[in-house]
Amino acid sequence: SSGINAEYGGKLSEVGAKTISHVNNVAKLKERLESIQKGLPWIESLDVTVDLKIPADELKSIISDNFKQEMLFYKQNQVGVQQSIARLHSMGIATARPEDYFAEMVKSDDHMRKVKEKLVSKQLVMERTEKVSKMRKMKKLGKKVQQEVLKKRADDKKAMLDSVKRVRKGHQPDDDFEINTEPEPSTSQKGGGINRKRKAKDAKYGSGGKKKFARKNTAESYKDVSSFSSRIHSKPKRSAKNDKRMGNKSQRPGKSKRAGMKNKQASRK
Repeated sequence: SSGINAEYGGKLSEVGAKTISHVNNVAKLKERLESIQKGLPWIESLDVTVDLKIPADELKSIISDNFKQEMLFYKQNQVGVQQSIARLHSMGIATARPEDYFAEMVKSDDHMRKVKEKLVSKQLVMERTEKVSKMRKMKKLGKKVQQEVLKKRADDKKAMLDSVKRVRKGHQPDDDFEINTEPEPSTSQKGGGINRKRKAKDAKYGSGGKKKFARKNTAESYKDVSSFSSRIHSKPKRSAKNDKRMGNKSQRPGKSKRAGMKNKQASRK
């Protein structure tokens, strides 16, 4: 380290701390530059030197302001890119990628296929694990709901039996326990309409109930003559018109007359 400091003008203090002295050794810099130069064409290095020609007074303010320094670097790079593009165009080298440009991937198709299979397998494992955990939660929830339902059924059954016991003992039934003594309407009738077949059978055979003395007259039925019709219930009078309707058929003689006729026939013989 002492040789390097001596070469570039560096000095060491008495306490061993390094002190730097700014020395512009042009001969040494040129010598080092020649040692690293390889003589390659410009297209291989693409190095550009830009001189913005900034005044000295403005340069002093830039040195103490970081934002101005960054803007200076940006402008310098922008000018260098413009000069490089113009130089490349002069050399006949394209600087824009064509629309149908196809760049081969660094990784092969087989490698990408393996990567895809690995990702798909991981996704399937995650989905399967999530599904299993969800099924476990649903199973636990189903058991809990089933237990609650069974408990509710048992409580309802117990409450109903207690109400039945109170009713049998003669106590007033609770509001939630009512015995319906009215017959429920038949559910076999479609749309709640009249079952015509049932109605016809009831009219023909009756609708059940007491059959004894069903046709016995009562005081009300005895006095009711609204269904009596003289035309239907009275015997027709003897007349020529009625005889014609009977087909002029002679009426049979009585018993004594038939006996006299029989005796006359016997005496003639």
